[in-house]
Amino acid sequence: MCLLLTGCSYEILHYSAKSNGTYASNNASVSSIPSSGVHRVQSGETLFSIAFRYGLDYRELADSNRIDAPYIIYPKQKIRLTGTQKSTAVSADNSIEKEVQNDANVKKIASNPTPVVIPKSAKTVPKNDTRNEKISGDWAWPVDGQVARGFSNTGVSSKGIDIKASQGALVKAAADGTVVYAGSGLIGYGNLVIVKHNDVYLSAYAYNERILVKEKQNVRAGDSLAVIGGKGNDRPLLHFEVRRDGQPIDPLDVLPKQN
Repeated sequence: MCLLLTGCSYEILHYSAKSNGTYASNNASVSSIPSSGVHRVQSGETLFSIAFRYGLDYRELADSNRIDAPYIIYPKQKIRLTGTQKSTAVSADNSIEKEVQNDANVKKIASNPTPVVIPKSAKTVPKNDTRNEKISGDWAWPVDGQVARGFSNTGVSSKGIDIKASQGALVKAAADGTVVYAGSGLIGYGNLVIVKHNDVYLSAYAYNERILVKEKQNVRAGDSLAVIGGKGNDRPLLHFEVRRDGQPIDPLDVLPKQN
């Protein structure tokens, strides 16, 4: 994922809420992992929304910060982002220049080595192969409508799909799961709902006019999550994403084919 592994950023279409409930289109940049490698928790954020924001696996994020289920975090808490497997490339790239600058000291260090103690939390624990893990039941379309913009995982791209819909249409859960985020704290997503389906899959529903569910609420496939909003004079739409092990995948790979 370009955003996270190389420190660059990508743009996604952002709809900011107006006073009349419609949405104005503008481009919003999703930030890469900060140079400090640390995220300070803001009010309303969850571990899942932070992992989603940076494209990380929430399990690895929890492990690296010694946060146990149910993954409770607090405002102003510091979350280390660079201890996960997917962020390793960022740390490695940033350290190359320092290694070159300190090359003159290599011989001194090598002649008088210092034992390195690896803390338990830093040890890599092999993760079960989850590529074939399935959700409970079948995936379903979150809203009736045609795809207006497809998935792309390169450059300035969409990490999900945009689905045209009717003004005021209900956004439905694409599969059984638990709401792990419901709010507007992620730049570029407007009113956003994130549903955890199992340890592997998350789905996200963005650009909503109104959210109908609360965090920690269990939902079944087809349950209403939100109400779709408009965006000026254009047709309203839903931005829908699916994450597998923290990484975006094409939702069309899991959704049933449209007639």
